[in-house]
Amino acid sequence: MSRKILNTIGEVFASEAKTILDKLGSVDYRIPTQSELEAIIADHEIAVIGLGLVFNKNVLDKATRLKVIATATTGLDHIDLSRAKELGIEVLSLKGETEFLNSITGTAELGWGLILDLWRKMPWAFDSVKQGEWKREKFAGFNLYEKNLGVVGLGRLGRWMAKYGRAFGMVVVFCDPNVDESVGREVGAQKVSFDKLLAMSDVVSINVDLSPKTENLFSAETFKKMKSNAILINTSRGKIVDEKDLLVALQEKMIAGYATDVLADETSFIGGIIPDGHPLVEYSKNNKNLIIVPHIGGMTIDSRIKTDIFIAKKVAKFATILDPVF
Repeated sequence: MSRKILNTIGEVFASEAKTILDKLGSVDYRIPTQSELEAIIADHEIAVIGLGLVFNKNVLDKATRLKVIATATTGLDHIDLSRAKELGIEVLSLKGETEFLNSITGTAELGWGLILDLWRKMPWAFDSVKQGEWKREKFAGFNLYEKNLGVVGLGRLGRWMAKYGRAFGMVVVFCDPNVDESVGREVGAQKVSFDKLLAMSDVVSINVDLSPKTENLFSAETFKKMKSNAILINTSRGKIVDEKDLLVALQEKMIAGYATDVLADETSFIGGIIPDGHPLVEYSKNNKNLIIVPHIGGMTIDSRIKTDIFIAKKVAKFATILDPVF
């Protein structure tokens, strides 16, 4: 019997990666809503997914034939891992795939785009030009050269952020309990305590995984320890920042700005639509110290093709090894 595979990345899945999956069985390429996912998941043995849908208990309990979830992500907060384990569903991801991930630089590059946009006020300068203005004095920003970059988490992306910071002539420091000082020296970064990093950094970049230890790592107490002219960049996960405290910090100018690729509640946005009245989005409409983009860090054409092929090959390897299961 042909395996039934659900691919929620849809028809945009790379053609070479489609060829790999199509050899494994009958593939349904579609981008379902959360409710549609619950309705169709019982028919499939394999699910190849990205972000946007949540494989929570409701979905997994309906997935009576599902043997494997392959997610083209490093973060796994959109999957109920404990329930998947209880049900014997294997979860494949990009987490820990160091060699492959070192070739995927899009998120770090976006991080630097956010830094430049926020510090040089480019989105608002462009808006001004679109209104027919040419008033350069309204958009004076800051240099990066000789400023301090603080990298919170010196994993793969943190190291790229550090390397790029050095290329801009910045002084780079990092904090990470799991990384030795010698690793920092390789990318020109000095290891310091979290409090010292907050106190000295002009730009703080969040590059840690979401965990019970890092959830709400940036809160009111953290913002009080930062420079009032510092900016915070988040290309990791929204829940690492307490967004209620952040809003107060921005309003009271405890910090100079925040640029983010992620929001704490983004997995609840049905059909890719942000609910009316979202506090940060509403604040961003009338203020020039907040930039939000819709989790596009890894969404480059180059990264998409590489990632699709890699995850398809990972599924094929799993299916070959455990063929009797299917």
